[in-house]
Amino acid sequence: MSNDRRLNIIRVALLTILFFNVTVYSQNAQEKSFATSVAGLEQLLMTENILIANVDHYADKLQEKVNALKNLVNQLKAENEKGLQNSEKYLHNPLNGFSLIRRMHNDWTQIEMFMMRPVGEAHLNVIRKYRPEMPTVTDLTEASEAIYRLQTTYDMEIDDIAEGILNGKQYDAKLSSIDKYYMGVHLYGKKIYDGAVIWFNLAIDSYQNSDFNKIVNHNLGITYYMYAEALAHEYRLNDAVLAMQKACKLLPEDAQLLNRKNDIEMRAKLYDGPPVMRPKTEASAYQIGCRGQYSNKPSRLHCVYNTTTTAFLRLAPLKMEIVHLDPYMVIFHDVISDKEIKELQTLAKPTLHRATVYNLDDGKPIVVQRRTSKFSWFEDNFSNTTKRINQRIRDMTGFDIEGSESLQVMNYGLGGHYDTHYDFFNVSDTAEVVRLQGDRISTVLFYMTDVEQGGATVFPNIQTAVFPSKGSAVMWYNLNNKVEGDWRTFHAACPVIVGSKWVCNKWIRSKAQMFRRPCYT
Repeated sequence: MSNDRRLNIIRVALLTILFFNVTVYSQNAQEKSFATSVAGLEQLLMTENILIANVDHYADKLQEKVNALKNLVNQLKAENEKGLQNSEKYLHNPLNGFSLIRRMHNDWTQIEMFMMRPVGEAHLNVIRKYRPEMPTVTDLTEASEAIYRLQTTYDMEIDDIAEGILNGKQYDAKLSSIDKYYMGVHLYGKKIYDGAVIWFNLAIDSYQNSDFNKIVNHNLGITYYMYAEALAHEYRLNDAVLAMQKACKLLPEDAQLLNRKNDIEMRAKLYDGPPVMRPKTEASAYQIGCRGQYSNKPSRLHCVYNTTTTAFLRLAPLKMEIVHLDPYMVIFHDVISDKEIKELQTLAKPTLHRATVYNLDDGKPIVVQRRTSKFSWFEDNFSNTTKRINQRIRDMTGFDIEGSESLQVMNYGLGGHYDTHYDFFNVSDTAEVVRLQGDRISTVLFYMTDVEQGGATVFPNIQTAVFPSKGSAVMWYNLNNKVEGDWRTFHAACPVIVGSKWVCNKWIRSKAQMFRRPCYT
């Protein structure tokens, strides 16, 4: 058997063991995309609370059985020891002889049945009931990718993340040994071996022989094996040999593991080169903006009370901060109330589903990894709140929203983001998507929550970043005066580091604006 084939057999076998407990209950489960919405995670936390209480009750039932068996043992032992002290005298008494025969004939059969009898079957059924609601392998992969996204976007150290230091701030949370192990498995699967090495090493350093690790099958030997494989990919072969030796010591009966150790030892003897050198990559304009590092250029722009966009604003002006003139971009402050925010969140939570993007190839929305959030749509007249917000959008923009898209309420989850994109469709008016109502001339984005860290809306081409502030809204034009897509509006929603980011947005279409906004021919 070739070395590559043997390696593949070992890897498949071990990874099958690692993921069995996750996949066995999720093969036919509907994807819930738990990682893409904090609102979804809240429900998952409540489900875990129910399951923990259920296991506690199950343990009580087990303890009752243990106590009963202990009492039984004490009773049987007392009678048995009485007989063993002087067996001849004991058995001379016919009552003792009869009782012994009866016990051996009847009681031990019943004791066996009692020991075999399932304990807490009702509690086991609770766990089975919630299996379809549990995260799948896809959810675990998305959660792992979210942590990696935060690390790379914000240039965080893996060691810091593991200890709960996020973007320089210490939090009352840290990852366990098994958490670190699964992060290593995720990066190993992505062939990011340098990162996998760090995660596996941290998992080993923090491993403890505990009942928890035994129950969840977190095996130190397998962790050393994966650590050795990652080291070998980095051509740190001497370190890989040491790690593999420790894996074999912990798993002495695994013959394939021993063969793999011999393979790596042979490679270490033959290879005389350096380990893999990975130069640090330069931060992209998008990453620089997410980190709040765009250069602060002197600006002549200012804040005003907008009283002119519509006649109503003469009575109730809006606080407006001019951010950019070309393309036009402004921030409105205190433009949505806490009461309106709470109502929108309450309306949205029951119907949140995975966010999609428009696919130009087939004209349908699709789920993509570069957009991780959940959203709900609300027609303009859905409630009094949606009516008020749509009227406010008219006052903010001066646009006619007739024929525009519905309000979209969105919640971001673990490392929730929307990678760089344009809001306009970039298709001609003859395409079905813009044939009737035109392209997206403007975007209005309400921030419904403060975000402790991360979550900025960045525009790399114009070096502009807007950070979430509860009650504010940013508005910009997506099309130029020729009603063509303005490529400078390339933007992204940065990953949320800590916090729950809720937004509400409105895309305004262009055809209704023919009498509202002058344009070139």
